[in-house]
Amino acid sequence: MIAILLGLSIAAAGQKSKVIAVMQMIDAGKYEEAKEAIGEAVENDRTSRWPRTYYAKGLLCQTAYEAGVEKKDAKGTNLYPDQLFVAYDSYEKALELDTRGRLQSAIGKQYYLLANDLIQLGEARYNKEDYPAALHAFTYALRIGESDLIAVRPDTSLIYNTAMAAYESKNYSEAIPYLKELHQGAYDASVSLLLAIAYKETGDTLQSGNTLMEGMETYRYEDTLVMYTVNQLVGAGRLDSATVILKRAIQFRPDHSRYYWALGRVQQTMGRAEEALKSFQKAIELNPGNPELYYETGMCYYNMGIELRQSAQHIPSKEAYQEVRSRYLELLRKSVEWLEKSYELDPGNERTVTRLYQLYNHLQMKEAQKTLEPLVN
Repeated sequence: MIAILLGLSIAAAGQKSKVIAVMQMIDAGKYEEAKEAIGEAVENDRTSRWPRTYYAKGLLCQTAYEAGVEKKDAKGTNLYPDQLFVAYDSYEKALELDTRGRLQSAIGKQYYLLANDLIQLGEARYNKEDYPAALHAFTYALRIGESDLIAVRPDTSLIYNTAMAAYESKNYSEAIPYLKELHQGAYDASVSLLLAIAYKETGDTLQSGNTLMEGMETYRYEDTLVMYTVNQLVGAGRLDSATVILKRAIQFRPDHSRYYWALGRVQQTMGRAEEALKSFQKAIELNPGNPELYYETGMCYYNMGIELRQSAQHIPSKEAYQEVRSRYLELLRKSVEWLEKSYELDPGNERTVTRLYQLYNHLQMKEAQKTLEPLVN
């Protein structure tokens, strides 16, 4: 019996020595030999439950990968499929079997490096627009950051990268927790916008709206948040709410011409032409070099004139008709004035040219019409 037990002990020691030899092969850069040896150790009954077997496998995967990156050698980075993830899983298996905690310090040191490797891998995959693969890498890097073996917690840039990879993968349900964490920490206005969109894509319109409101208040009615919110409200036919948002935004940013422009457009849609004109005039005062603002002002006068013209068609009295006609023609002439200013700033705009040409024709402004003929024919 003693002889049998001694034989078993010697055999077990022999198998473990092969695992120790793997460490020497890794140091020597003999990764293929080490892979074969560690594969045998994982399959062997005597070493398949030994923590150092999996620590050695993890170290092999990680070391070969890092050497492959440094030397631009695909053999090192492709020793195993999904090599860095194999390294992580191997380390975790070693920790599971290491009931005495003898490997914790060694694995903790490797985790710092492995997290960095995974971040670099995620960034490379993200740059290649392989967003699901990038998400996979960033998620593992975050998982390492949550380990008790390392003292550094994941920074917000890694959380942001993970959120973006999930968002670009259209995996909105996975993106939301990361975006929410960043949103609550006031990371950036764009994060709040993406979180609102992610909520909307998952059907949670209430949270989407709440996020937009929180974001606007946090970032003092930042442009992209305000304009997205206004567009959503206008699209839903909630013009009064859009007006409230824009007026609130103007309180925070009274020198922002775009808010007056947007307010004018909403007011115009609501049939409040006089209010719209005031908003456009204020926008022009703040940004006199923008041809779009002159165009919008001109179109506001144009729409007022056309509306008055249509109403005049139902007037039975010739005298009353002529009075209304002179009023709508005056509005159209005002439209021309503003559209000409827009044309001066942006002579290549087909929309402006076409509308001016039509108005010149309607108002019998033949000489002016001739100047535009080469541009419309």
